[in-house]
Amino acid sequence: MSIRAMLGACGLAAGVCGLSGTAAAQAELYISEYKYQDAQMSAVRTDGTMPRTMFALSPSLWLPIGIAYRPSTGRLLWMDSAGSSDVMSATTAGASQQTLATVPGFCKGVSLDGQGRIYFGSDNTVQRVNADGSGRVVLFTSAISYPVGAPYVDATNGHVYFGDDGEIKRINLDGTNLKIVIRGISQARAIALDIASGRIYWIDADTISDYIGRARLDDTQFTHLIDGSPSVVQSSGLIDFVVHPAGNAVYFADELLDKVFKTDLAGAGKQMIFASVNDRSPSGLSLDTGPIAQALHDVDHNGVADDVDIAGGAADCDNNGVPDRAQVKPCEQLNLLLDHGSNAAISSGHSIGSVSLWQMLQPFDVPGGGWDIDRIGMDGFTVNYHDGSGMDVALFPDDGSGQYPDETGAPIATTTMNFRFNINKVNWQYAPMKVTLTPGRYWVRVIGHVPTVYQSSPNRGFSGLGAWARTGSGSYVSVSPMALRLIDDPGCPADYNGDGFVNALDYDEFAGRFEEGESGADFNHDGFVNALDYDEFAEHFEAGC
Repeated sequence: MSIRAMLGACGLAAGVCGLSGTAAAQAELYISEYKYQDAQMSAVRTDGTMPRTMFALSPSLWLPIGIAYRPSTGRLLWMDSAGSSDVMSATTAGASQQTLATVPGFCKGVSLDGQGRIYFGSDNTVQRVNADGSGRVVLFTSAISYPVGAPYVDATNGHVYFGDDGEIKRINLDGTNLKIVIRGISQARAIALDIASGRIYWIDADTISDYIGRARLDDTQFTHLIDGSPSVVQSSGLIDFVVHPAGNAVYFADELLDKVFKTDLAGAGKQMIFASVNDRSPSGLSLDTGPIAQALHDVDHNGVADDVDIAGGAADCDNNGVPDRAQVKPCEQLNLLLDHGSNAAISSGHSIGSVSLWQMLQPFDVPGGGWDIDRIGMDGFTVNYHDGSGMDVALFPDDGSGQYPDETGAPIATTTMNFRFNINKVNWQYAPMKVTLTPGRYWVRVIGHVPTVYQSSPNRGFSGLGAWARTGSGSYVSVSPMALRLIDDPGCPADYNGDGFVNALDYDEFAGRFEEGESGADFNHDGFVNALDYDEFAEHFEAGC
């Protein structure tokens, strides 16, 4: 029986995972491989050479889910969930094998703190036992029955990261101080960190998503690096990974392909470095140097841990563990010209792209006085990224009938967008669309950039004019309004000299004031002129605002 089959039997569409991210310079990658009554531990050099079997597991211990290695003791630790869930330990040669603890629930993943304590997910909880298996405590219980993902421990900063209810969350080692780090995912099966670069990585894997994603710790710059989303909605294959920043490497296991791959940190240069044989499948990865030592969690770069700053009064309006002063637009208050709202809870929105190459056509009326639009927003969820090209969003005038857009000429404005995997949750995504509209009726057209492979679902709105869904063959279907927003941004921070344009003159003026340390270069208004101001201005400038 495969792990995928067990997930279905347990109702865990995305809950099995392994250790998500030990990393450091090393020679070997340790790999757990599952097979009914014939599992084993294997190893391979990180360049793909010298694969070897480390030791076989007894027939009853055939479902190892995630592994960790502790160099100070020379022992491997793993969770076996073939029957009861057992925290296991052995040397890398398989000697002195022992069951440290038998724990309740269907468990997955092991991750270690500085004391050697072992953290794991069990059903909808995050739990911990001591290094010898004693002292089991429950650190977190989800508000829903759906399982949490495998936890990842950042021992340097005393944090535990895990996936829960479409988000990546973080708690202290004792279970306190809950933070929401990343929103708009489906199920974070495994997690890895690169605190020094301010980044978090995860495997998002369930019946519709199967990719390795990355974002900043403040939930910006969301991107998918490696996409295994199936062409037909089925099971995911990505099961565990290791991110090694110092080696510019990501190692990941795919249990559908029964292989382990390596890429660089940008997801490029994919190469196969290990293949399971005899019907085994990889289920967990760990470097032979053990858990990586993370840098201080100090996103605002003031030399003080962000937790300490926030405890001392630094604002954190979105409760993500990053001070607001280090974010570009924390808890942004939008100047909404149009807001249909999003009925995400019903989870049955409209369709974009494959299989019938669906398009959406949403009308809206501009009142007297006209609108100056800067951004467009939509809410929904991605089904398959594939090449990640996303959606082409275009604005057209009405054809005079009030019933259809006039698509005979070039669109008034265009932009590109992409949703996250946020089924049943509201997670608006925004893109620039700068245009001035006179009173009248207009239409937003949404199509897949490569509709034969891309598929997403804009959510339905609570209000707005009735819309059209159109197939690739040109057939129209009357549908409810789409979740849509139009935003007028008051001013443009990147127009530093206020001349109405964002260009090199703005950059030169800011750079000159910054170099002189003038108060006018305090771009984020935190009372200091430092690198944070330069970074924030550069980000606004790059985005055109």
